[in-house]
Amino acid sequence: MMASESREPAVAQSRRRGAALEQALYQATLEELAAIGYNGMTMEGVARRAQTGKAALYRRWPSKKDLVLDALLHALPEPREIASSGSVRDDLLAALTTMAGALAGEAAHPGLGVMIEVLRDTELRQAFGARVVEPRLSLLEAVLHRAAARGETSDNAVVPLIARTGPALVIQTFLLTGEPPETPELAQIVDTILMPLLTGPT
Repeated sequence: MMASESREPAVAQSRRRGAALEQALYQATLEELAAIGYNGMTMEGVARRAQTGKAALYRRWPSKKDLVLDALLHALPEPREIASSGSVRDDLLAALTTMAGALAGEAAHPGLGVMIEVLRDTELRQAFGARVVEPRLSLLEAVLHRAAARGETSDNAVVPLIARTGPALVIQTFLLTGEPPETPELAQIVDTILMPLLTGPT
């Protein structure tokens, strides 16, 4: 094979390095995912969209699944422990407000088309759940466990299920309306659904 045949297209030769290159690759990954879907997406296609060589991808990620997961983790707000206010009601409202803010674009967030593609592929969906969803739900569960330790919740409260309920309702509003719930609706979710589940019948 001649030396010229082994070279990548000239458009792929980029001088970007480090964080700038990775940012371009993450952006190209999410754009490819939304445009052609996970099954049609290739490492070569991402490299072309990012205007760099495919070697830049393979040095960092062994597969497109690893690339997509890292791109999603980069785009989503970093999970952070919810500071205790001493009130489970206020802590839950703060957690859901942060989530709604991310969906509203106050922090980087993948588009709806990207998330649909993630959910379509079984392997990717499971990996996304383990690496992205579960760590964030664990933070909500920590809020509920703190409340239980303070005696704010019923002994019969099913913590993992309740931790999922609030985010599920926020996402449902986003899917149905295209906008995340605003503060009054978030308060209603907490006061009329989550708190009764936590405290039991009054």
